[in-house]
Amino acid sequence: MWNRSDVDFIDSADVPWERPARGEFGFVGGGRKRVLSRDLGDGAETAVQRVVDPQRGVLAAEADIYVLSGGGVLNGEPIEVNDYVHVAAGAEVDLVPGVRGLVLYCGFWGTPAFEPGDGDTGVVSVTHTERLQWTPATWSGEVELQPGAMLKTLRKDDRAYIYLAAMMPGWRSESEEAHPVYEESYKIYGDVLMGARGVMREGSYFFRSPGIFHGPLYSRGGTMSFIRSDATTTTEYRDPAPGGAWDELARQAYVD
Repeated sequence: MWNRSDVDFIDSADVPWERPARGEFGFVGGGRKRVLSRDLGDGAETAVQRVVDPQRGVLAAEADIYVLSGGGVLNGEPIEVNDYVHVAAGAEVDLVPGVRGLVLYCGFWGTPAFEPGDGDTGVVSVTHTERLQWTPATWSGEVELQPGAMLKTLRKDDRAYIYLAAMMPGWRSESEEAHPVYEESYKIYGDVLMGARGVMREGSYFFRSPGIFHGPLYSRGGTMSFIRSDATTTTEYRDPAPGGAWDELARQAYVD
């Protein structure tokens, strides 16, 4: 699942659409996907998927799914933009896209195999994230963050920590930082300066191994991201190198 090459960062719009393979989720009806990263060992895959026709069958691998646009009905329950769906391995999925179509951010914990049949194991749960309350960010440990960094915890167990992270307009963290966990992030909306790498905007994606320094961070217009890690995180901070201060980098990166 986590044995992937680092991706830091890409714009998902630059990744070409491709047809899912026969026997994969999204194949029926001619759906398309943009593969953002993949574990070459176990086939775990993260992709943006456009679903155009009903998908009925059993998903072999566990999956974390976030609704990016459109809507539909999943196992009899309506789903809409900003809903988070957790599908256990072996769960039966009956997904009917709405008339506006459906675009999903899908993080599979194995190959996205999807076969006809009735699931005999696994649960499908839907979390309406907009009904959850924001709470202050906890990833900084004992280091006090600037006000305005918030999170919503979506799932936490002994293998994963799934959450939304948001920052208000003008928020910044002036240090570079690294985390002792794997970290995978998809930008739902907004902007965030990611150090000298540039500005992540809506649709940007990264996958990082533990201990990779990044930053300093700054959001001009506010931002929200969907993040998966293999555990709750803490943060190590260090001062940026000369010329790497957030305001210097922002003047270069935010060019209209």
